[in-house]
Amino acid sequence: MKHMHWNGLGLLAALILAAAPARAAELIVEITGLNTGEGKVVMELFGSRAGFPRQSSYRLEADIVEGTARAEFKDLGPSDYVVHAWHDINGDGELDRGFGAEPFGFSNGLRDRRPSWEEARVSLGIDPLVVRIDLAGD
Repeated sequence: MKHMHWNGLGLLAALILAAAPARAAELIVEITGLNTGEGKVVMELFGSRAGFPRQSSYRLEADIVEGTARAEFKDLGPSDYVVHAWHDINGDGELDRGFGAEPFGFSNGLRDRRPSWEEARVSLGIDPLVVRIDLAGD
């Protein structure tokens, strides 16, 4: 029966790798073009194609300051994500469509329609990524 022997350097390297923290990054979302300061902005982050567009992985709400809202999704692993944001003017936590519709948009500047995962996905590495969505349009 053979036994594996660790030399001191190999054991030290294994311990360092095991103790190293996982690399995490943050995705910063900035929403502009908000015509009123009423309500909040809801930002959803989808971490997989399987949940998109019905079941977000993360959800944050942000106050509106001078026509802009900002939120940070922290401690995310490097991966592909889609951001969906809307101005929840009436504060009911739901995206209202039809009469009195609330403006919404997705990452990569897509607005007023639901895009495919490929159209809206952004890639987060180990460095922070800023995603800007303008709800006012052109």
